[in-house]
Amino acid sequence: MSNKSKKNNLLNRFFNKNIDEVNEENLTIENSLLQYCATFSKYQPNPSIIISSDYCIFSMNTNIFKEILGYEPKNIEDFKRILPEDTYLALKLTYNEALEGDIQKHLIDYEYNDQTLTLLLTFIPLKNQETTEGVNLIIEDLTEQQKSTHTFQQIFHHLNSGVWMKESISGDYTYLSKRMEGILELPLSRINNDRFVKMIHPGDLKLVNAKLNDLQRDEKIQLTYRVICANSKIKWLSEQIVTVRDSEGEIIQLFGLVEDVTKEKENEEIIHKLAYFDELTGLPNQRSLYKQLDSFCQSNAPFALMYLDLDRFNMINDSLGYDIGDEVLKIISTRLKSIIPNNAYIARLSSNDFVITLHNYSVVDEINQLADQIIQVIKKLITVEEYEIYMSTSIGITFYPEEGTDKLSLIENAHAALYLAKREGKGNYQLFTHSKDISSYKKYILDRDMRKAIINEDFELFFQPKVEPNRGQIYGAEVLMRWNHDEWGAISPNEFIPIAEENHLIIPITDWVIKKVITLLKEWKDSGFLLRSISVNVPPIRFMHNGLVDLVKEQLEMNQIPPKYLELEITESTLLKSEHMVLSTIEELKALGVRIAIDDFGKGYSFLDLLRRFKPDTVKIDRDFIRNLSHDSHMEKGIVSSILYLAKTLDMKVVAEGVEESEQLQFLKQQECDYIQGYLFSKAVTQQEYEKLMNRGFLKPQAVKKKNRKNEIEKRKYFRFVFPQHVIGKMTIIEVNNQKVEVGATPILLDNISIGGVKFLSNLKLPINSNMKFNFQFTLMSYPFEIEGILKWVAEEFGDLYSYGVSFSTNGILEGAIASIINRMSAIHNKNERIPDTDFHYYDSYYFFKNIE
Repeated sequence: MSNKSKKNNLLNRFFNKNIDEVNEENLTIENSLLQYCATFSKYQPNPSIIISSDYCIFSMNTNIFKEILGYEPKNIEDFKRILPEDTYLALKLTYNEALEGDIQKHLIDYEYNDQTLTLLLTFIPLKNQETTEGVNLIIEDLTEQQKSTHTFQQIFHHLNSGVWMKESISGDYTYLSKRMEGILELPLSRINNDRFVKMIHPGDLKLVNAKLNDLQRDEKIQLTYRVICANSKIKWLSEQIVTVRDSEGEIIQLFGLVEDVTKEKENEEIIHKLAYFDELTGLPNQRSLYKQLDSFCQSNAPFALMYLDLDRFNMINDSLGYDIGDEVLKIISTRLKSIIPNNAYIARLSSNDFVITLHNYSVVDEINQLADQIIQVIKKLITVEEYEIYMSTSIGITFYPEEGTDKLSLIENAHAALYLAKREGKGNYQLFTHSKDISSYKKYILDRDMRKAIINEDFELFFQPKVEPNRGQIYGAEVLMRWNHDEWGAISPNEFIPIAEENHLIIPITDWVIKKVITLLKEWKDSGFLLRSISVNVPPIRFMHNGLVDLVKEQLEMNQIPPKYLELEITESTLLKSEHMVLSTIEELKALGVRIAIDDFGKGYSFLDLLRRFKPDTVKIDRDFIRNLSHDSHMEKGIVSSILYLAKTLDMKVVAEGVEESEQLQFLKQQECDYIQGYLFSKAVTQQEYEKLMNRGFLKPQAVKKKNRKNEIEKRKYFRFVFPQHVIGKMTIIEVNNQKVEVGATPILLDNISIGGVKFLSNLKLPINSNMKFNFQFTLMSYPFEIEGILKWVAEEFGDLYSYGVSFSTNGILEGAIASIINRMSAIHNKNERIPDTDFHYYDSYYFFKNIE
């Protein structure tokens, strides 16, 4: 038989009991605990030794030790011959600990016949009441299992994740893969459970302990937390822990998989920052603001919301460039962060708009003080590179929950208050409660809907002809815009252009007009019309943005239109801003063949120098000079004559704007003015009407009908009392499209009243027969009236004022009160007596509205 066969047989005998060879002498002791246990150990599948408390071997269920030693062992001392000294001492110590009453386990490697055996020794105390009479030593062969574990451990060592094993939650590690060393930046020999617990970040220790407690009921857990490495470096770890349990559900082994997710967390932070914070200023962005406002509103705690807009900030970008503008925004953001209190939150909403919320304030005056502080800190000098820049801000303020219970209504209300601040001259703040009159409400609605109007092309082009004064020949037209708003009807450029300039939409609107005009020129050309030049007003800001020349060139070439049919009108004030940039653009446009006109000419201080340097093709005399030509004003006539003479000398064409009277026309003809533009020949007309005029080719002057109050047609079936002077009242909008709205009151002047309605004067352009309902408040002879009504008609008056007719919604009681007051006022007035206790306005109505603006 070979040596190998002998070894295998010996091993088989070592781990297989041989009951027939059990020492029969040990069976003589009966009814003892050791004897009882010895009987049962016969059936133990693994080698089992019963040892008495005095270290004597009581029984064994195998003869293998006799073959190894050459004799039968009687005492554990006999194992010294086959065990290394340190192993023997460790086992003896473990045996002694088992005698104290606790089960002990010990894992040893035993070299036998050139083979290493991995043995698990379990020491089970044999107790008789309070006395431990001996120990049952059970030997389990884990060699094959350890080989398998070793194979897995080799695999674990090459994983990117760290792996560990232990036998209890708070016990020490029985295995650590090499990757744990790299993750924790600590040698494996120095890693133990206590050391690892101390490495967990204090901010995450509570979370980790709570998760570990979950293992008492859960088979596995997953957690992410921070550790502080020996070099003070903080890392994020993601860990999965799986338990192995015995038949009674007790944990006997834990397996952990650890990954370093620091980079992923850093990337997550970057993504979160990009998603919720403004990259330029580092402030929370619109998404973050909306999320915070939702949270604030859900908490039901009162707070104030401030909407800040940097006045004329677009001029910084246009004149100094976006890099300078960005630096200004960063400086202002830093200043704002430095002054807002701890109970405030700040975010950058858009380009030059910021929102600040303030919580836990005691009185409204705290909000006012903060607004004042913000205005003052922004006013301070800003120095960027070699530029010294002064900025101002306008602020609108609203309150939760009194003036809005959700984020959008609060922002809208604050924005409406902001418009009043802008209207008050910028550089101030206004509260929504006191600010949202009809004018600011209308501006807010127009601002809100303007982007949609651009997309939907809700703007319509109108054409005011330019006419040669002697023959009436149509030379061309100036294109004007109207916005057909769903709620407010036709909106004139005077109303929406300033808003478009404030919200930076004037550029896409201007570009749209240029494209539309050139497209129309092509349509007219293809339809056989005799082409005439069309003038387009270009606002100052468009000249300060790149791309105007390229846009014009591209559209002209694409539509095959000669450049001479396009004329761009520039206000005199535009030429005084950023002269070099504007001059360069003008020169490029003139090189294309596009004609250039100076609008509102003569109002500035440097118009002679402008003619010399900019060499326009056309100058348009401002309508203010034309208006007084018929009033024997030698000054205006001298200025107009001088402009005409200069233009003729410099070979420029002259257009006189706002010609409405024949006397004005006669003077301009005498002075050989080239072209006339005004109501005397034609108001601005639609595209279809202008095409009819192009077919005809000429216009005749028509007398402008003057309004005569005495010949006005009575529009009400009831008698109306005409006030001796206008009566001051208030008006507000209470309903739009059957939806209730809250809008502040706007002053009006009442002209007359009847049971069925009232006629009033206003500086607002309001829609007629729309889905708007109004509320009117006024006092007549100490009697206060508050009446609802709708607008039925409108008439344009002098000085951009409008007269409106109102139909009241009344009942019998209210009609009786109005009738009584009318009768009393009529009786007093017929006696040429002064009507008492009524708020009359005795001065010019034009200046009344001018002052409230």
